[in-house]
Amino acid sequence: MVKIRVKFEPRQANRRDRVPTYFKNEFHGYDDDMPKSLQRFTELLDKEKDGDGAGLKAAKDIVAALRRQYGIPKFCNLTLELPQLKEFLFSTELNPPIGDQVHHDMNAPLSHYFIHTSLKSYYTGNVFGRYSILPIIDSLKQGVRVVELDLFPCGKDSICVRRRWKFEKPLELQECFDAIKEHAFTPTRSYPVIITFKDDLKPDLQSKAIQMIDQTFDNMVYHHDPHSLEEFPSPAQLQNKILISQRPPKELLYANHDENGVEIRQEPTDENFQSLVGFHAVEPRGILQKALTGNIQQPGWYEKDVISFTQNRFLRTRPKRSFFSNAPYKPQRAWMHGAQMIALSRQDDKEKLWLIQGMFRANGGCGYVKKPSFLLNADSSGVFYPTENPVVAKTLKVKIYMGEGWNVDFKKRIGRLSKPDLYVRISIAGVSHDEKIMKTREKNNEWTPTWGEEFIFPLTYPDLALLSFEVYDHEVSSADVFCGQTCLPVSELIEGIRAVPLYDEKGEACSATMLLIRFKWA
Repeated sequence: MVKIRVKFEPRQANRRDRVPTYFKNEFHGYDDDMPKSLQRFTELLDKEKDGDGAGLKAAKDIVAALRRQYGIPKFCNLTLELPQLKEFLFSTELNPPIGDQVHHDMNAPLSHYFIHTSLKSYYTGNVFGRYSILPIIDSLKQGVRVVELDLFPCGKDSICVRRRWKFEKPLELQECFDAIKEHAFTPTRSYPVIITFKDDLKPDLQSKAIQMIDQTFDNMVYHHDPHSLEEFPSPAQLQNKILISQRPPKELLYANHDENGVEIRQEPTDENFQSLVGFHAVEPRGILQKALTGNIQQPGWYEKDVISFTQNRFLRTRPKRSFFSNAPYKPQRAWMHGAQMIALSRQDDKEKLWLIQGMFRANGGCGYVKKPSFLLNADSSGVFYPTENPVVAKTLKVKIYMGEGWNVDFKKRIGRLSKPDLYVRISIAGVSHDEKIMKTREKNNEWTPTWGEEFIFPLTYPDLALLSFEVYDHEVSSADVFCGQTCLPVSELIEGIRAVPLYDEKGEACSATMLLIRFKWA
């Protein structure tokens, strides 16, 4: 048998000659020559994982991953030494915290899924910002499956996309359609895209919109009677299809009244335009909207009815806002009621956007996440409500070992006069009983901080929980400086020591910054 030694190209130069002191001490004194053999490496991992026998499997998985990554044939013997172990542990590609494959059942009705939704998908900035197809393209590339377009007449016979305020030149509707068609589907992202219209169009322009849709998308458009009582098709059945959604009809009264109970006037509509609409998503208003998206914690009369409603019909929520201020918005409250579409724009509260991005990293990032069974299977008399009689179902242990990469991604922002004082803020978002915020110590004057701190989270509903990490550089005389974040669905975490990639404020991946973290269920 041929023995070879694998040569790795480290992701960053500062890994090449440095063995982290933390690992020399934490990994039971093995020092630089730590795993000289598979057996010794097995012993090490078994001890780290409390003797549960996972070491042998972990070692074999690492060997298999390295063979695939570097094309090493099976007849060649692979010698695992500390540089190989370290490179594997720090690789966000070989050793990720969650999987990257679609693994949920995609054959249930569409209403059984949370769907990645954007708000004002064409809008790039504040009130005086500009409109563009670029946010639409970026959203689709990030896995968004619901795109919202506000339609208004332009001149006598044109249709444009814009906000109600007329500060900027509007977009042509055809531009948006072309961008959606080009970027909606890829070989790895084929589940349906929903275009939601909010329109102030008269019937003649609605007829023109139909022609544009038919000419652009042709047989990609799925037609479904929104008043039908038949079960909606599944994401698997609707692959590479475009669905059209619109404001719900006026018979859905509670969705078409303002906060004072005044009915919202319905414009006349073209019958063919209505036939093109695949479904209506109800948007709650007034006290129901506040309860589903805000900080109201006390259960009300509506809670169980809403969950029962969302088992077969669609509910969409968005932040309540005025020209001068925005109301608090907690997307997790809408999820715990079964709402499928939680809409946020690129300009909304960044912490809430991070939660949305974290939720839809689940299920391979395909844009559809199957609801937990307890939101789907109960009947109207015994429907689940997630604040009743909480009992801890699982306990998650999270140990933050260390991190690196800030000298690559954040050097222009921190460390100009001295090395940063980094700390990690770790939190759970979910049902109120599970939510918790904690933080590590500050590691003073270090580009490669080592914490070695463990945090324990008892969880009553782990299927609705999101785990967030935010890193900051502590400043004495000013606000602490943001240095990366990520949010992960708790139900998707892979146990063991994992390389967790960090993202910037917009949710774009950092090139080098990551945390090394152990996840363990107790």
